[in-house]
Amino acid sequence: MKKIIITLLLLFSLSTSLCFAQTNPSLKDAFNNVEEISEDAGYQTSQDANLIDTIGGLISFVLSVLGIIFVLLIIYSGFIWMIAGGEEKKVTEAKDTIKQAIIGLVIVLAAYVLSYFIIETFSIFTD
Repeated sequence: MKKIIITLLLLFSLSTSLCFAQTNPSLKDAFNNVEEISEDAGYQTSQDANLIDTIGGLISFVLSVLGIIFVLLIIYSGFIWMIAGGEEKKVTEAKDTIKQAIIGLVIVLAAYVLSYFIIETFSIFTD
């Protein structure tokens, strides 16, 4: 229980700091100054946005696939539970699979939230 609370507090503090970074106008101004200097020096800065979009799309795809795997595990476990016919071993196996799938879903959702804030933080600097 302590590990769960510490993990949630860590995720909350990280997301709070990322939200602050998004709303801090001085960071955005600093990045715009760097972008102007880079353009004056002859560097292309538009590729950064494409890279961020590509990484964001890749992360979204992977997390979507993991969500589909979660749904399939829940359906499989429900099916095993229904056909168990009163066998305690099969029912226990199905319950354990459901519990593990839910834990996996929580981890995937936490990863999605974290990646969303990170991608949004980097994309605000490229606008």
